[in-house]
Amino acid sequence: SDVCSSDLTQQSAYEDVIQLFGKSQRILTPTISGGGVRELFEKDASLKTDPRFTLYPQWIQRRIAAGQYSFGVDPRGGNGKMLLDVQKAGALVVAGTDTPNAFNLHGEIMSYVMAGMSTFDALKTATVNPAKALAVNTGTIEPGKLADIIAIDGDPIANIASTYKVRKVVANGRV
Repeated sequence: SDVCSSDLTQQSAYEDVIQLFGKSQRILTPTISGGGVRELFEKDASLKTDPRFTLYPQWIQRRIAAGQYSFGVDPRGGNGKMLLDVQKAGALVVAGTDTPNAFNLHGEIMSYVMAGMSTFDALKTATVNPAKALAVNTGTIEPGKLADIIAIDGDPIANIASTYKVRKVVANGRV
């Protein structure tokens, strides 16, 4: 079946839960990447031939190549609203995914933007916020901080989908 268990729920949270998350400044990793991944693949057919796509298991490659997306509740619905409500209440949103697939982190932050989060805040969920959550000296490019840097083709503030268009990586001071 192509129905996810999350399709069968209301994908919402009670206001008291939202406020508890905010007031306690809880860390939330929503794992709502499916809708964003679907959006990325539907808008850019070249992703199906991207070398990173070969990191997906063969069965997923076949399904996506055939245009069969069994994942992806639209984040503009209940789960996206809950994400924004929790963020506005003060929780720390950290981008992450519960799947090992190559594009899912990009799909995750795409889902946040589809839900209504600003592109700037969505980028922070994959940079600044994880550093805060882990209490490590990273997340921003500043003197004295550890940083790996990527050069991408495009402006992620204008189009969050640009984040997967990685052209160069500088890790540990090496290109």
